Amino acid sequence: MKTSDFESPQVISSRISASSSKMKLGGIGRPRKVGCERNLASALLQQRQAFRIIQNDIDVTPKPLVHPAFSVIEENQVTALETLGIFQTGSSIQLISPSDLSGLRASSSILFKSSMPSDDMQLESLLTTQVCEILQEEEDAAPPPFFVARDDSVILHERPETVTITLKETQTFFIFEMPQLTGDLPTPEGQAIKRENEYYEYVTVGPGSNRKLIDAETQTIHVLTKSRGTYLGVRPRKNQGMFVNNWVIHDTYAAPELMTEKDGRLMVHSKESMRRMRETQELRYKLPEPEVTPDLSLEEQLSHICRNTRFLDAARVMERLIANNVFLAVQKRFTGVTVRDPYALDLCFDYRLDLLWMHVCDEARCRPVASFRWSPANASVLAVGYGAAQAYKRNGLVLIWSAKNPSHPARRYAFDSPVSDINWSISRPNLLAIGFYDGNVKVIDVSAKDVNVIRQSQRETSPSCSPHWQVQWWSGDEQFDYQEQIYTSDQDGRVYCYRSGEDFLATEIMRLYRMEGKLMGVSRIHHCVTRNVPISRQPGALVLRRHPSISNIYLVGSDEGCIYRCSTTYLRQHIDSFSAHDGPVYSLEFSPFCQKLFLTCGADWCTRIWAEGLTEPLITLSTTMACVRSAQWSPTCSTVIANVASDQICIWDIRRKTYSPVSVTISSNSARLVAADFTTNGNQLVVADIEGAVYIYNLEGMPFPPYDQNKVLIESIHKAMLTKPELLRKLKKLGPPF
Repeated sequence: MKTSDFESPQVISSRISASSSKMKLGGIGRPRKVGCERNLASALLQQRQAFRIIQNDIDVTPKPLVHPAFSVIEENQVTALETLGIFQTGSSIQLISPSDLSGLRASSSILFKSSMPSDDMQLESLLTTQVCEILQEEEDAAPPPFFVARDDSVILHERPETVTITLKETQTFFIFEMPQLTGDLPTPEGQAIKRENEYYEYVTVGPGSNRKLIDAETQTIHVLTKSRGTYLGVRPRKNQGMFVNNWVIHDTYAAPELMTEKDGRLMVHSKESMRRMRETQELRYKLPEPEVTPDLSLEEQLSHICRNTRFLDAARVMERLIANNVFLAVQKRFTGVTVRDPYALDLCFDYRLDLLWMHVCDEARCRPVASFRWSPANASVLAVGYGAAQAYKRNGLVLIWSAKNPSHPARRYAFDSPVSDINWSISRPNLLAIGFYDGNVKVIDVSAKDVNVIRQSQRETSPSCSPHWQVQWWSGDEQFDYQEQIYTSDQDGRVYCYRSGEDFLATEIMRLYRMEGKLMGVSRIHHCVTRNVPISRQPGALVLRRHPSISNIYLVGSDEGCIYRCSTTYLRQHIDSFSAHDGPVYSLEFSPFCQKLFLTCGADWCTRIWAEGLTEPLITLSTTMACVRSAQWSPTCSTVIANVASDQICIWDIRRKTYSPVSVTISSNSARLVAADFTTNGNQLVVADIEGAVYIYNLEGMPFPPYDQNKVLIESIHKAMLTKPELLRKLKKLGPPF
């Protein structure tokens, strides 16, 4: 319908003003009652959709409030007419539309008036519309079908006095059902099964069978049978007579000491047989009597007894019992039986070291400690390797100490060459690999009291003649049938792999060369140019560490302060290198909580923390003007580090501060310290010096380990690097966990 169907409008300045015009709406029936308001509103909306309002050839008809896609739920919709409550009981109805119609940006007002008593409804419209632009908008693809709940104030909701609840059984679903194949004969089910079996026999092999059954060969297992049984010969027997009177029987059972129990039965012995049996049992615990000869003196006889194995075992047990009276209190602290109360009022985190005991003996006195390792199978067993006592003496010593007797070693093994390094086997804890200054490598069995060499390198298969500074057991891969192999690094800058076969063949897998030019990393002091030609072109490989997560990657530290990243798949060629210290590197350890972090210490008085992928140190720890011989991560607290410099034991906590250690302990005999390591549980610290003494310290006043060790470690490093924003940005680019 166009606007001309109404009274003629007058257009002034693109505004349309229409006087009141009356239009007769047909098809609206008679007045509706209050109960039929919903149907009347729906009818009005349907008739409104038939009208079209066109202005200047533009359809400006308001869009319907209900999308046609939801017409199927029309009877559940609440129209705008019902919401406004315009249908009321009375003789007239008045409709007032909202001022803002959908699809129009100008204001419009439509007023409808109707008289209810008439048969038709008259529409009086005052239309004022201002069109500024093309008033068309794209229709929504899927408008939300929301409905406004109707709230009738006349209806009052009351709580019923009784509520009826009907419980119904849900449908049963059978996921798996296995019918029973047997039944009890007296029951009706059993009788039915019996009748079915009888009927089956009747129709198959009985008179009711209408077809013949044919026996044919099939591919089944052929069972071999015998026509006669197996004959076994009769065991020969013989009778043996014995005369026993009543008095003998009475005396035997009246003496309970002549009766023994074996396998739940009482065995009766005679006095002579019982005496011989008791003598045999007593001989097991007695030392063998030495052969008394007139040629041997008393001292020689005692010397013969002291060399007996049983006597040595008994003496070792007695020594441990006597030592228990002296070291009982500290042994309880070492094993964790006695611990400090964590809820004590005087608890203070002072990172203090308390000396428990020292491993010192006459054989090891004045011998420098080359290396020590805790046994992976027994936490109280410590193997210590010693060098030569004097420069002119070329001999070595390995002692096996036990916490059961800290004053005397449990094993003593002497060698012709000084010891450079030792290490335990993981798969076979009784094997100990030893590297010597003369280039030899031996594997001994510590279960034997004397030296029992299992493997030994030969000059034909192992051409190394320099000291092996590192000897380590690495788990093998598929190439070595997943067996442990021995890897060593020597003073000639070579890394060898010793196969565990009988030939004990050594294979050279890496050869280091001296640094040339400028490397990334720590800046080095420019020394004066000399004309001296070095004897060897290879630097000494002092440190060898396998990567904790990548099995074919390992790191090598040289005496020039360079760290080489190598791979077992690339022989005699390193992957990357950088300068870590201005001097020899003495230690390289990966963090037990974050495998992308490792620390190094060297002769430039510093301990540095590095991240894989960066050639700049994250944190530098330095105290006195002395080389740091060893540095270790704590296995229980991720931010605690221990190192030794000169005669000082320094404990660092990078969570608190990095410019100075939290505690410093001086060695008791003021000797230069050469090695330090934590125990497996992290409660003790082991330190060795050049005088042959090994100190066992208990860590007191240590902080409680955090819940998320890795998170605390990374946060502490970020806090310490606030003054290095450029390096911190590079660290975060490495990805998780940084």
